[in-house]
Amino acid sequence: MRFVAVDDLEPGMKLGRKIINRNVVSMLQKGVVLNEMTIARLKINGYLGAYIVDDISEDIEIGETISEQTFEEGVTAVEEADVGSIIEVAKQMVADISKLDRISVDMLDLRSFDDYTYHHSVNVAVYAVAVAAKMELPEEKIQEVAVAALCHDLGKTKIDPAIINKKGRLDDDEFEEIRRHPKYSYDMLYDNELVSSSVRQAVICHHENENGSGYPNGKESFEIPLSAKIIHAVDVYDALTSRRAYKEPYAPVDALEYITGGKGILFDPRVVEVMMTVIPAYPPGMDVILSNGERAVVSAHTTLALRPVIKLHGTGKEIDLSKDPDYSTVFITASGLLLQESSEVESLNEGRPGKDVIKKKVLVVDDSSISRGQTKSALQSVYDVTSLESGTACINYIKAKGAPDLLIMDIDMPGMDGVTTVENLHEYDTGDMKIVFLTAVADRDTVIRCKMAGAADYILKPVNPIYLRERVSIAIDKNLDR
Repeated sequence: MRFVAVDDLEPGMKLGRKIINRNVVSMLQKGVVLNEMTIARLKINGYLGAYIVDDISEDIEIGETISEQTFEEGVTAVEEADVGSIIEVAKQMVADISKLDRISVDMLDLRSFDDYTYHHSVNVAVYAVAVAAKMELPEEKIQEVAVAALCHDLGKTKIDPAIINKKGRLDDDEFEEIRRHPKYSYDMLYDNELVSSSVRQAVICHHENENGSGYPNGKESFEIPLSAKIIHAVDVYDALTSRRAYKEPYAPVDALEYITGGKGILFDPRVVEVMMTVIPAYPPGMDVILSNGERAVVSAHTTLALRPVIKLHGTGKEIDLSKDPDYSTVFITASGLLLQESSEVESLNEGRPGKDVIKKKVLVVDDSSISRGQTKSALQSVYDVTSLESGTACINYIKAKGAPDLLIMDIDMPGMDGVTTVENLHEYDTGDMKIVFLTAVADRDTVIRCKMAGAADYILKPVNPIYLRERVSIAIDKNLDR
């Protein structure tokens, strides 16, 4: 089997795996030959693509992490908010994954826009159980992680779907409503005697960050249960690799790079390290483009995450990128759900209709010319970026030209430091300007000062460009947390 993005599906292709959707399941069983009508319906319903079987992929095996039946039962249980059924599904998930010789979540996503919340919860549970099992947690604890992961977004059913699926930027009230969903989920489970207090704590804490910048309670690392840390990291991964009404998906390798960039800031480093071993950067069945221009499909894992075994399109020749001397200097340049010659990540996640939309304005303030240049380089293809070298220059700029949509501020600068600069800006009309601190300073007192100054985010240097772009996108557009 191989995964083909929905825009690349062609009549005559044969499905290699059933697409789970109760509304159209009769035409989407394994073995169905696609026609123009079925492809059009997949596009309309927002599917990423489908697994198909053809000559190059007929011998590519993609392991089932859990059975199709367990997955379908999970979707139904979450949709119906049936806690008893959720617990039974959680037990079966743990049983399925415990039987695997090698824990690896290889299957790409097959869900529509309408199924997002329910499929997302099951996906997150699969990832979370895989991570917990790899961490060798006790079976009882792994089952609690599974139950909490299946229940973590139940509270979103209390939120207007128009907010959940809004294509444009969320306003402050809408964003605050989104941020209430962990508490809504917690409240839905509170009086249920089948649910333990540890499960409820994992549910309410699944958006808390390591540095205390998360929600709903701003807890820091030592206050967050491990189960919540696991769910948090895999929840963000699944959100990044999902297509939504307001964003296109990241390829797995880019989503994992983002998660790595947030290690120690948003995510527990232990959890991140284990994630890298159970979620492949290049899953089998994924089409890729090589640096020499050749196209291929990934056929198997190797011990090197970024150097899988591939099969070349056209010839079907199999190459182990981790060993083949003829390909020692060849690397993968693009992969995934939207296979493009240039895999600029920002183009996958702008969530902006059309090319003529005015770019958001970002002001970068940093006394280091190198840091300013790196930050501007990472953002300028998506945003209108201006850079300045001091707090005084920042204040004068905003006084003269008005506030940008986002201010990215260093902290440790000569003269007026970044936090003091932001505090002084409160004297002026900065409108809806969001503030992100980008700094090498990481002590607890400074983080608290930044939060009190109204920071939307706090990012440590050095920063991965992919991670920076997504944090900026969240600060400006509030996309990822939906």
